[in-house]
Amino acid sequence: MASSSHKRRHKHEEHEEHVNHERWLVSYADMLTVLMALFIVLFALSQIDQLKFAQFKDGLNEGTASTNLVLSGNQGVNDVDNGAEAVDISPLDGGEPMQPQQAQRVLDNAARDQSAADLQAAKEEVAAYRELEKQIAQALTAKDDQDQVTYRITSDGLVVGLVADNVFFANGSADVEQTGLDVLDAVAPILAALPNDIAVQGHTNSLPLNGNTRYRDNWDLSGARAFTVVTRFIGHGIATARLSGTGYGESRPLYPDGDERALTGNRRVDLVVASPSSDAVKALLPEVAASTPTDGPAELSTGTTTAEVPATTGATAVPVDIAADAAPHIAEASSADADHH
Repeated sequence: MASSSHKRRHKHEEHEEHVNHERWLVSYADMLTVLMALFIVLFALSQIDQLKFAQFKDGLNEGTASTNLVLSGNQGVNDVDNGAEAVDISPLDGGEPMQPQQAQRVLDNAARDQSAADLQAAKEEVAAYRELEKQIAQALTAKDDQDQVTYRITSDGLVVGLVADNVFFANGSADVEQTGLDVLDAVAPILAALPNDIAVQGHTNSLPLNGNTRYRDNWDLSGARAFTVVTRFIGHGIATARLSGTGYGESRPLYPDGDERALTGNRRVDLVVASPSSDAVKALLPEVAASTPTDGPAELSTGTTTAEVPATTGATAVPVDIAADAAPHIAEASSADADHH
């Protein structure tokens, strides 16, 4: 038993492994080898065969000199002086820089051309408005209502004025009288055929309202009259997107209060056929209209102009009121109109 027990103990006995303390030498040797190879490569790169390099340079220049010219006076890419001489930046033929005087002339010519184009556009627009005036006048003449409407061309477009005297509206009322309805019904189909927007603007004179009306003031009354006309036009098929109604009260008179035409002439509803043109063309419309004679209805003027009469009469130039020719009932104001709005 003792011998077997001794054998088992001898069988499982373990010996400690031997440790190699010189393994770092392998890594150290590897590092030295790599460093030596690196220095050999660096040394090889530092040795340049000057003769072979010169031959390579000459061959490169001869083979590509015809296509690699960058600056005038150099043979090739490798001969560029890299800024040793100033680069010639003189303009090519036909590309000389524009002098200030030349630039100003170009701008003046462009402005002149644009002004000429704007003037021509204004003339064409005025001619179109004159044709529209004739159409409206013919429609109203058929109903014998041609004297109930005035015309004037402003920077906003063509203004068709409906005199708000008892012909259109009763005193202090926004209800359209029968004669006014006839005028609106004659004008509406013509305006419906246009592409322009139509702005309906109500106006009153400067007299305050009396206490018997249902409107607060002249602003309220003028707005109600404008909206009444808008509603009538909608009934004739004019698109609502093209219509607008605004009341201005007495803030935009045609005539000053001291003028005898103010009481009746400032009571009106204006139908503005809005100009679609640019601001520059719009600004020219009144001047072009004033300087261009018309063979259609007379256009309203808030001032006076002089007309030459034949020399055989022995008379000199006399002032002629265009407003009287366009709408005689406006030019003749009476004291009875003082209570009208």
